[in-house]
Amino acid sequence: MASQPEHREAAFQTPTLSVLICTRNRPDKLKRAVDSVLSNSFTDFELIVVDQSTDEKSKELLATLGDRRLQYFPTNTIGLSISRNIAVRCSRAEIVVYTDDDCVCDREWLGSIDAEFAADPTVQAVYGRVIPYGQHEGMICPCINESTRRLVLEGPAVPSLALGGGNNMAFRKTVFRKVGLFIESLGAGTRLNHAEDTEFSYRVLWNRSKVVYSPVPLVQHDKWMDGLQFADLMKGAVRGLTLVFLSYALRLDRFAFVQLLRIGYHVACNRMAIGSVSVGLWYFAEGLALGPIYRMKRPSRFVGCGRHGIRCQSSERRNSD
Repeated sequence: MASQPEHREAAFQTPTLSVLICTRNRPDKLKRAVDSVLSNSFTDFELIVVDQSTDEKSKELLATLGDRRLQYFPTNTIGLSISRNIAVRCSRAEIVVYTDDDCVCDREWLGSIDAEFAADPTVQAVYGRVIPYGQHEGMICPCINESTRRLVLEGPAVPSLALGGGNNMAFRKTVFRKVGLFIESLGAGTRLNHAEDTEFSYRVLWNRSKVVYSPVPLVQHDKWMDGLQFADLMKGAVRGLTLVFLSYALRLDRFAFVQLLRIGYHVACNRMAIGSVSVGLWYFAEGLALGPIYRMKRPSRFVGCGRHGIRCQSSERRNSD
């Protein structure tokens, strides 16, 4: 990690990309993810790790790396959305790149993301391909997108199908200035535990930002579940998708309304891998109850202010109040 003199020197050199990783109590996987980022052939980046861990293990492992590009920010907050918001506020580059602590990034990952943005200044977001890490017989790896077909979107789509999730996505900061930050009551670490990336990605698409899915920026996802664990994941996914699409259907978004009907149909036909129609309908009904609430929610604004460290600290205070 950067020493204080190196930290101050780096503050005068704005990198092309800021890579953002949020973590909590997964030191070994985090170290592997950080190593894969630092090994990229593209080198003009800073790597920001926001650590919500309850111990010092992640900090101790990262301290052995000695790479000035690595910036470490511990926080006593809880929640992935809060952590992602802290990370983007801490960043210095005008393009931010998110991956997760349980991912392994390809050596050309950052170079291919930079190339997409450089090729078209009107592109506001780039999502990349996510494949499973290794093989585990009888297990399921969620949150992947193995499509090899490039897409360019400038309007509503189902984020999980067209783009993937939050473990391989990059944005110009103009996106955050236009649509706001992640909604902090959604995502891992909250009661709902899901849907922060779906909601944010759909918000970006709904605002007609130009979004590219490219199969070239590649990461591997090391998260494996058995059938029961995956069914639990899908319960929350149904609730999350329902509340997101209902919140936009209430904005008279026809695409969201059609998707809401499709979710209800698939739940009623037991096609959502939950294993029970009644349980699926319960989570669908929860999403319907929450949709009007999230129709009225306003995400926090992104305001870049102050020096690198001060900006980070102030965001943490705002999110912990």
